[in-house]
Amino acid sequence: MTGHEFTLELLHRNPLQCLEVLRMSRESFVWLCAHFRVNYTLKDSKHVSVEEKMVMFLMMISHNQRYVIIKRRFQHSKQTIHKFFHEVLEKMLLFAHDIIVPTSFNPNPNIPGHNRRLRRVFKGAVGALDGTLIHAVVPANKRDLYRCGGKGDCYQNVLAICDFNMMFTFVVAGWEGIAHDSRILSEALANPHAPFPLPPPDKYYLCDAAYVNIRGFMAPYRNVRYWLGDFRRRRALTNKEKFM
Repeated sequence: MTGHEFTLELLHRNPLQCLEVLRMSRESFVWLCAHFRVNYTLKDSKHVSVEEKMVMFLMMISHNQRYVIIKRRFQHSKQTIHKFFHEVLEKMLLFAHDIIVPTSFNPNPNIPGHNRRLRRVFKGAVGALDGTLIHAVVPANKRDLYRCGGKGDCYQNVLAICDFNMMFTFVVAGWEGIAHDSRILSEALANPHAPFPLPPPDKYYLCDAAYVNIRGFMAPYRNVRYWLGDFRRRRALTNKEKFM
């Protein structure tokens, strides 16, 4: 099966297969390709369509696939795979600048589409902040800084903020895997080249225990059990007593 045939199968067969392979729905994938055609001048090549280029790119970044695997799957040379991957990556960086934008800090909690239940529980919250480890391939002389976890793999520690619509509003990438979350935040706050979207005085971001409770950031109290865990534990005990 050629790469063109494989792409057509993803788009016209079982929609679950598209979700598993590309990590997005078929409708989202079609919209993404059309958006890149119109707004970022991503074009069909002589033998490879925009859709096939995008499938190769998404399979590589979502499943950490090597060039040799994509080469066999799509029946293209490694040079061709490399060329199209970086072509899509260049457009994707432009897309990131357009899609990852600071929130407007709109004080209206009833904006359509926003999670109203969380808005009621966390009044004044404008989003959530956290760090995540993303697998990375780094030069040999820097692997000790990026290596973490039991298997010795290398990771970047990426700080991200999202709003109640699950839209990213700020991202800091490139930090070593061993860097602490709170250090990345403090450096991001002091970086003049990438202004941090600080919330207004009466607003705040939700964050976990890796961060400190300061103005604009609400972290859970240390050494205190989460109320949700207590609720689930009590409910389980109540259900157990019903059957005793």
